Order: sequence, then structure tokens, then C-alpha cells
Amino acid sequence: MVNVLLSILTGIIVVFPFVITVVFLIFMKRMGKAPAAVIGKAADFTTPFLFLSVYITSMTIFGKGTGFYITSIAILIAIFLAVVERVKVKEFEIGRVLQKTWRLFFLLLSLSYVILLVIGITFKILEYVK
Repeated sequence: MVNVLLSILTGIIVVFPFVITVVFLIFMKRMGKAPAAVIGKAADFTTPFLFLSVYITSMTIFGKGTGFYITSIAILIAIFLAVVERVKVKEFEIGRVLQKTWRLFFLLLSLSYVILLVIGITFKILEYVK
């Protein structure tokens, strides 16, 4: 019974990673934190689940492993942002670069996730119509 519940919970988290964001925001609000102050932390907390969700969704839609591409793009973005930060700022702060990179990953993965959902739904509709 516990295994079934854990499987269902894991499936929901993978398929709907934004549930984590909403639960995190609700939890922080109950703790007395202002929602505007914790939105960034909620995005930071959700990003690993978005990596997993985008990977599994693209694997389901296209049937090919895309983990290498997702990881390669993430590394290239991190390197690019580090170089830009190093050129712009005299005092290079790795924590600040990592935070900017992680938040950019959140935005890009969110966009990728929505695009993949639309593509997946479109493919299923076209498959059903045939």
C-alpha cells in the first residue's frame, strides 16, 4: 500500500512539477512568510523536478534519450553566464552566478515543459483522429 502511494505521489510530481511550487508557497505562507519573498526559493526548489519532468516528457513523446542534450545545454548556459558575469563585474561571486543560472534554468525548463505538453497533446489528438 505504501509503495503504491509513493508511486502515485512520484508520478504526480514528475508529471506536474508545478504542484511542488504551489505546495511550497502554501507551506511558506502558513509559516508566516510573504509569498513575494519566497517565490524565488520556490522556483529554486522546483527546478530539479523540472529537469526530471522535461526529460521524462520528451522521452515519452519522442522515444529517444534527451538527457545528454538537456545536460549539455545546462552546462553551456552556466559557462556562458559565468563568463558574462566575470566580464561585467570586478568581484566575481560564484553564489550569485549560480543563483542566476538556476533561476534561468527554471524559466527555460518551464517553457520547455509547456511546449512539450502542447506537442504531446497535439500528437495524441492527431493519433486519435487517424
